[in-house]
Amino acid sequence: MANLQNNPEIEGIVAASIEMAKQMGHGLVTIEHIALALVRFDGFARMLIDQGINHQLLVNELTDYLNGQKNLNGDPENPRKTHALERVFNRAFTQVLFSNRHYMQPIDLYLSIVTEPNSYAAYFFIKYGIDKNKLVAAHNKIHNRKNKFNNDDNQADAILREYTTDLTALAQDGEIDPVIGRENELLEITQILARRTKSNVLMVGDPGVGKTAIAEGLALMIANAEVPEYLKGWRVYNLDIGSLVAGSKFRGEFEDRLRDVINALIAKGKCIMFIDEAHQMRGAGSGGHSDVDFANMIKPALSKGKLKVIASTTWEEYSTSFEKDRALMRRFNRLTIDEPSPDIAKDILRGLQKYYEDFHNMTIIEEAIEAAVDLSVRYQSDRKLPDKALDLIDSACARQRIKDKTGIMISKSMIVEELAKVTRLPINQISGDGKDMAIDIESSIKGKLFGQDEAVDTVLEKVYVAKAGLKAINKPMGVFLFLGPTGTGKTEMAKLLSETMGMKLLRYDMSEYQEKHSLARLIGAPPGYVGYDDGNLGGGLLISDINKHPNSIILMDEVEKAHPDVMSVLLSLMDEGMITGSNGKKADARNCLVIMTSNLGAADNERNAIGFGSLERSDEDDKAVRDFFRPEFRNRMDGVVKFNKLDGLSLRKIVAKMINDINDLLSDKGIQLIISETVVDKIIKEGYDSKMGARPLARKINELIKVPLSRKIVFDKLPTGVIMRADVIDEKIVFEATNVSAVGEDGIIRIEDTLQV
Repeated sequence: MANLQNNPEIEGIVAASIEMAKQMGHGLVTIEHIALALVRFDGFARMLIDQGINHQLLVNELTDYLNGQKNLNGDPENPRKTHALERVFNRAFTQVLFSNRHYMQPIDLYLSIVTEPNSYAAYFFIKYGIDKNKLVAAHNKIHNRKNKFNNDDNQADAILREYTTDLTALAQDGEIDPVIGRENELLEITQILARRTKSNVLMVGDPGVGKTAIAEGLALMIANAEVPEYLKGWRVYNLDIGSLVAGSKFRGEFEDRLRDVINALIAKGKCIMFIDEAHQMRGAGSGGHSDVDFANMIKPALSKGKLKVIASTTWEEYSTSFEKDRALMRRFNRLTIDEPSPDIAKDILRGLQKYYEDFHNMTIIEEAIEAAVDLSVRYQSDRKLPDKALDLIDSACARQRIKDKTGIMISKSMIVEELAKVTRLPINQISGDGKDMAIDIESSIKGKLFGQDEAVDTVLEKVYVAKAGLKAINKPMGVFLFLGPTGTGKTEMAKLLSETMGMKLLRYDMSEYQEKHSLARLIGAPPGYVGYDDGNLGGGLLISDINKHPNSIILMDEVEKAHPDVMSVLLSLMDEGMITGSNGKKADARNCLVIMTSNLGAADNERNAIGFGSLERSDEDDKAVRDFFRPEFRNRMDGVVKFNKLDGLSLRKIVAKMINDINDLLSDKGIQLIISETVVDKIIKEGYDSKMGARPLARKINELIKVPLSRKIVFDKLPTGVIMRADVIDEKIVFEATNVSAVGEDGIIRIEDTLQV
């Protein structure tokens, strides 16, 4: 079975015949096995049925014959082909060579089988009256069309129905929505189409601006006879490149299909071919083995003016496909399709309002249209009008529809709800109604972060501005540098903001970005380097995270440890609320709060000034900030928030909070911990270091409270309803367990005698 590797159809027939032999327990593959697989093959079966052959009876007879063969001895798991079958394939292969073709087709197998005189397969073909000449003619008509449609308009229509969509017919049937606000673009298209040569248009624009709608709008204008005289009676056909490529299993078939479509359009006359996603022309049909692709095949028809083409593509694909093929580009007139202004987008929505209302059986009020455009412009910068506004309207209607609600009004609040789900932003942030939430945020943070009320107020002022909708559209919610000694609550405040505001915390430890090349981890590897085309992190970790969580707190911890170049790349994020990766991918951080923490100057502030043993410096942090950050970076920050050293009262509050956390863990066991003020004094005295902040307190509480308390719980088996009192006796913390009785009628909790533990 020579040289079958480039013919998937023949390979499929051979594989099917071998599988049949295995299933029937035959050790040999015969001509009849191949014949049965051939008549079951979809393409060959259709030709038989078109000739009026009783296909099912033929399949049944061949199957019954093979099931009755008991003398096909051999290994059923690895059947061998017979000598007769070898002759059939050799004969078919010879036919291919004499025909100057490069691949074997099913018709070659059929012609070889019928010339094998002593085979039952040939007998069955004769029995069912298969006419060899008619079958060959049918095959030639399908696979080797002469592409002469001038005298056969029905054949041209059949080709166009298979591979294109008649947009003009859809417009006449009322299945195309009107195009609004694109009069100038449609006028330019009609002018280009009026040219004698190179009358082809390439529309280039961002996704969602309405390129396909403009082509449909031209078809609608033609259907309504609203075009110049020379375009009246023309038709617009949308070419489906996917259907051209689908099923073209070997070289030559795709070219035949495309040539048929082009010749059918030319033969019919007054036809315009619309190619959506035109970048697919580059490489389509080449199969990776040839330079003959869609683009190269269509060039002659474009340059001679025999065919008028309107194509559309995005700027990204234009730069990678069309600009590299200047021979193809010179045959097109480029037409830039810009995003419509918000006012024009509102007109578009008003024009389409009736169609959405009729489809969903809803009423869309004016405030919903205004909100869909204005809010999508503000919160969906990664998408374009009018598509993103129409999506909000459509989605809001669909949400009510799945609730089986009809005939209701779509209002602004419903649009806000949809936008909140798409952008993952809080509804009150979009609507500007966040008064109660703002109050809760302030009280919650100040109740957990002690001694830093001034810092909390500074940050929350920017949050209130954003919640009120008064934030600059093209800037983040706020950009702050938290300064202060370690352990004063800088990182803790970022975590509390994340918890109370419901914003994802994106934390980056800047000690991991000390080298200049580490910048690639944040915004992606440069072109030519490993990872540039990585689908997951091709744009970098920061770009990917912001796109996943557009409403987040970006925490850059210990920023002074990062390489200065790493920080400078964030200038656009701080100023415009956008950051661009190395591959051009953008991330929108306008709904993010950017926080950088630093210990800059803290060590210098700790050093006592010469001659003043009890005074500490207080301006070293400002000098350190000026030395580390460039002026343009400092100028883009909303503020430098200084965290103070913790005073005595703040330290006591921190200890109380940590003890409360322990009590939360003990509540399941029915145990409560109470500590005396002398214990608090001992913990602060031994655990607080002015240079280390509050972090050592947690370690000291673990050492003095958690560990001994754990031993008592494990070894002394404390009963439920126990109060553990901690006090200082002889410079040591001791625990005393007391049992709690039921609450008396006077509401007072009675404490029984001390337990012996």
